[in-house]
Amino acid sequence: MHPQLTIGWLLQLLMTGLIFGSLCWGIRYSPQFSLVEERLQHRIIRQQNNWWWQLVATAFDPKALVMWDFLLAGLLVVQGRWLRAIYVLVMLASVDAFGIWIKHHLKRQRPATFVQATPTYSFPSGHTLGTTMMAMMIGMLFPHLLICDLVLLGWLLVIGCRLTLHAHYPSDVFGAVVLAYGWWIGGELLYILITR
Repeated sequence: MHPQLTIGWLLQLLMTGLIFGSLCWGIRYSPQFSLVEERLQHRIIRQQNNWWWQLVATAFDPKALVMWDFLLAGLLVVQGRWLRAIYVLVMLASVDAFGIWIKHHLKRQRPATFVQATPTYSFPSGHTLGTTMMAMMIGMLFPHLLICDLVLLGWLLVIGCRLTLHAHYPSDVFGAVVLAYGWWIGGELLYILITR
């Protein structure tokens, strides 16, 4: 479904901004927020570090998503949809850049149970951010039931992967979904204004 320049879509854009801003504030200024979330994660989400979740993490790594994005743009070019090809490249690049900026601004450490080679920051989840953006763009551009079902499955696997590997706290994943959704709405509304 395409967003339209209506009050409903503008309110959704505003709400995503408020929710994301509240999460950022809680992470930055409330030690209790992180403490409660860490306790919940240990009680609710059982850590699994097996080959399956590692495969999902690799297939939907932010760097791999850039490749998927270029393939999507190439398909759109073949279909003669040049503006949409540029759109998908700009949308993923811009939301990823903003997500990286937020990570380095908030500097939230990953869960202590996550084993990683190089330390990186946790909020928002880059895997979830990019996958959510790609899922929404593919679902909008190719609204066929089978395609949407496969995209939804991939998206759910990424969310499950980030949580079961304990690579992120639940708010990292939720924040990435909210940010991607708001960014997508904003990008679509801007696209509508530009192409009028």
